[in-house]
Amino acid sequence: MSGRLRAEARLLWVIAGLVVLFGVVAARDATLLQAGTYAAIYAVAAIGLSILLGNVAQISVGQAGFFGIGAYTLGFLMTAATWPAWIPVWLEFLLATLLGTLLAAALGLLLGFIALRFRGHYLAMATLAFGLIAVGLFRESKALGGASGLDNIPFAQFGSLSISGGAAFWYAWGMVAVVVFLTANMLRGRTGRAFEALRNDELAAEVLGVPTRRAKIVAFTFAGALAGLAGTFYSSYLGVVDPNAVGVSLSIDLLLMVVVGGAGGVAGAILGAMLIGISNIYGHNLENWRPVIYGVAVIAIVIAFPRGLAGIILRGRPRSLPLLPSAPDAARVAAGPATPAPNEGATAPRLAVDNVSKRFGGLIAVDGVSFALETGRLTSLIGPNGAGKTTLFNLICGVGRVSSGRVTIAGRDVTGWEPHQIAALGVGRSFQNARLFGDMTVLENVVAGAYRLERTNLASDLLALPASRRSGRRALDCARAVLERLDLTRLANTYARDLAFGDRRRVELARALAADPLLMLVDEPAAGLNASERARLREDLLAIRADGVTVLLIEHDMRLVMQISDRVMVLEFGRLIADGAAGAVRADARVVAAYLGTAH
Repeated sequence: MSGRLRAEARLLWVIAGLVVLFGVVAARDATLLQAGTYAAIYAVAAIGLSILLGNVAQISVGQAGFFGIGAYTLGFLMTAATWPAWIPVWLEFLLATLLGTLLAAALGLLLGFIALRFRGHYLAMATLAFGLIAVGLFRESKALGGASGLDNIPFAQFGSLSISGGAAFWYAWGMVAVVVFLTANMLRGRTGRAFEALRNDELAAEVLGVPTRRAKIVAFTFAGALAGLAGTFYSSYLGVVDPNAVGVSLSIDLLLMVVVGGAGGVAGAILGAMLIGISNIYGHNLENWRPVIYGVAVIAIVIAFPRGLAGIILRGRPRSLPLLPSAPDAARVAAGPATPAPNEGATAPRLAVDNVSKRFGGLIAVDGVSFALETGRLTSLIGPNGAGKTTLFNLICGVGRVSSGRVTIAGRDVTGWEPHQIAALGVGRSFQNARLFGDMTVLENVVAGAYRLERTNLASDLLALPASRRSGRRALDCARAVLERLDLTRLANTYARDLAFGDRRRVELARALAADPLLMLVDEPAAGLNASERARLREDLLAIRADGVTVLLIEHDMRLVMQISDRVMVLEFGRLIADGAAGAVRADARVVAAYLGTAH
């Protein structure tokens, strides 16, 4: 568990104590109980939006649409639908709640697919349009009461107990507790690690094996489900639902709760919901001034506390963790790469590039390049700036699309595959400019690198099943082993954004190595390093090769290239002009003229 999650867990216990104290104090005050109940209802919806905004960096201004779907589904089923006589009322309520939540989740899934086509303010506009469409349908539907909405919705039932008044308060906060349990489990699991990597750097996450498109869809679905769940209890608690109650103003209120409380995780969403929810009840006397007060408060909080109220408490650094590997998996990673699967073929090269070209309009960046890399060899790819080296790397790992030709990894044609699919085969990559996850510690960065080794799913994460816990331990042990191997243990609890330049390079190498790769693409790792750092890099690369990992290296440091390379390839204007042993390539007249030059 990361330091932030541990700190948030402690904060949640404090919040739980405050809720219990509030419930006891408000037991004789109907207005206080109502305010507390509304805060709980909004908290459920705000938690989903907090995950979407703070953990996946996706904005939604249409959450009220999902809230309305849940509210109207339960209201319709409890007032207009005919249930079989043998179904008790409490079961009707439970089934209506489930259906409302599932319908909101399904529409969240659909919106997630649509949202993949938008970014930034266009995404905000698309989600806002969804909310407006939902309200319009509610208003125009006669079956849903039109502009007047639905009324006479019965109170929720729990067995023979009618949930209203004080019972509604405790029921609503019990619902929050269940949602917090599931969400916290998810964030501690593989799904949460994928969310955090995506939020920090989407491209780097994808290259590590995180299916970023799927992660966004999961987040939209989850946020939609929680908003729908909140809506179901809202309509049964209030006894009425109308289009005005689930309009754009509610979406903005939910967004305010997340921003004020702190996006990411659950504690901030609850704090924001408590503040805004209670203010909505007690602020009716200032109805005309409430938007002004909210606006000033939000500006003040964003300026003074950009991470919200929860960020004031959770801004501390994580505590140190024991970093000795403790599992067989860690020992295996420290020893070297996994054996290729049987269907990869015993004689298949780790990487084969067959007549690959890449065109950008009329510009040919890579022109008919072909080569194959044998297992356990270190090959350097050199050439002048603009020769197409990094573009070729992008084509190999799926970041760029091949215009013609094909790429084969361990006997499998991966042409046209997504980066996360290629990473899942055991392809690790570093970037020309190190792309670490700045808001994560070194240890968390390297754990993210082990994503492809984990074997769990969303359901297992939500329920914290043994498979999810084993998966997390495996990733952590692998990361610890790699840090120990590269002598980076001392930096484990340092945030990546605080690292020195040379350490950033080595940590990115460690993150790629944590995936237990068969093939590593290393892009200019010596750039900007001093002499001692380059010497250590040389040792690292030779050790990786000695473990049987196939390495393709882009580098401009010719002394390093000539010292460590089993083979050197030279690109010029996208074409391969030389390929062979280091000494032979260094003496090649075309290479001297195109890149190395001569001493005068």
